[in-house]
Amino acid sequence: MLRELREDYARHGARLGEPALWAMAVFRFGQRVQTLNGARRVLASKVYGGLRMGVEMSTGISLHSTTRVGDALHLIHGANIRIHPDVVIGDRVGIMHDVTIGLSDGEGAPVIGDDVFIGPGAKVLGPIHVGAGARIAANSLVITDVPPGATMLGVPARPLPSRPKRDA
Repeated sequence: MLRELREDYARHGARLGEPALWAMAVFRFGQRVQTLNGARRVLASKVYGGLRMGVEMSTGISLHSTTRVGDALHLIHGANIRIHPDVVIGDRVGIMHDVTIGLSDGEGAPVIGDDVFIGPGAKVLGPIHVGAGARIAANSLVITDVPPGATMLGVPARPLPSRPKRDA
């Protein structure tokens, strides 16, 4: 847990006042609590619940300890980020402020691939898969599967056509 916290600290600008760092620290603590047994787990769960509520109230970031998160999650400009507990997030994912990743009509939760960037204000909803290397533009509403490497834009989001490469 300490190694992950050091990496989170470096990734989020090496500033103790960074809201995303506090959200990640509480998330990591919550994951650790799940490994405890008996009375220690009960007590630590209560502490985690209080810390989680405090972080959510002060930053607007909701990241539950049961969310499956890969390595190097980066909450960029961390504020008002809502992630449902059933969401699965891959490695090296960047999430900007005012993003919601969650359910749609009580169906399943999104699965986010590796190396994905989600722009500010984007909503990723429902039982969809976001392919590795995809980019989701600001304020886009993603309710269908996203191919790997695609750039999604709009409401509802559609893939941007790829540009032909120019010779140098």
